[in-house]
Order: sequence, then structure tokens, then C-alpha cells
Amino acid sequence: MCEEKNEELIFKEKLDESVESFGKGSQEGAKVSIRNCQDFFGCVSISHQKQIADAFDIDEKYIKTIIKFIPSIKESKVEYEIVCCSGPRCAKNGSMEVLKTVKKELGMDFNETSADGKIRLRTQNCFKKCKDGPNIMINGKFYHNMNAEKTKEVLEKIK
Repeated sequence: MCEEKNEELIFKEKLDESVESFGKGSQEGAKVSIRNCQDFFGCVSISHQKQIADAFDIDEKYIKTIIKFIPSIKESKVEYEIVCCSGPRCAKNGSMEVLKTVKKELGMDFNETSADGKIRLRTQNCFKKCKDGPNIMINGKFYHNMNAEKTKEVLEKIK
């Protein structure tokens, strides 16, 4: 617990230094702090996201957006981050079948982490890759034109 406390204090000091260097409201400073947090803790937890947003006096939604668009940044320490498109165009192309297959194969629901902490499963409304849907993204890599069989094959490699 003491070691964890020290890590938090060190991170807070680095965050304060970034705010001093970049200034309040700096989106670039927030990006640097997000990367520092990722490097330091292996992820950017919800509490760290809030801490960074508060320090730079910017909206937490901006922090979440950065994390969403930089595949190397993780919200939790998992080996595989699986994100399934739940947008309307993918749904028209059969994504509901894919979503059901993912849940069944992994034995978990969306916005959950597996018991062993290895896999996190979530959805995203749209990847803006509708013509290639249904889509799944695993650790930042896209899998397009998915169906139940292709989904099973991809998941078998990571289970």
C-alpha cells in the first residue's frame, strides 16, 4: 500500500510539472500526461482520467476521446481489449449475430473484464468503417466483414 501511495505521489508531481509547463487548458499537455500515466501504471484508470482532466481544467470527455483514438493507451491492465461495433449500419449487416457470438464464446458481457483479468469486452457505437462491417477491434487491430464463424476463429486465437 505504501509503495502504491508513493507511485501516486510521483505521478501527481509529474502531472503538476506538465500543467506548469503546458498551462491550464492545454490539450497537448493532457496528451503528454495520459502517455505518462500509461507508461507509469500500464493504463489510464478512470480516477487518473479525472485527475488529468481536473489538473488541466478540461472536460473528462476529451480525455476519454484521446484514449479511444490511441490504441496503445488502455483504461485497464488487460492483455486483450475487444471492442465490437454496435452502430446501426453494422447492425444492418449482421453485427447482432457477431455480438452474441462474442459474448457466448468469451462467457462474459460487455463492459466486463474476464475473471483472469486477461480480456476486457466493450462496445462502441461506430468505428466509421461501415462499408466493411460488421467490425471488431482487438488491441487496436480491426477485423472486418465479421460473421459468427470468423468471430469464433479470431477469438480462438486469444483465448
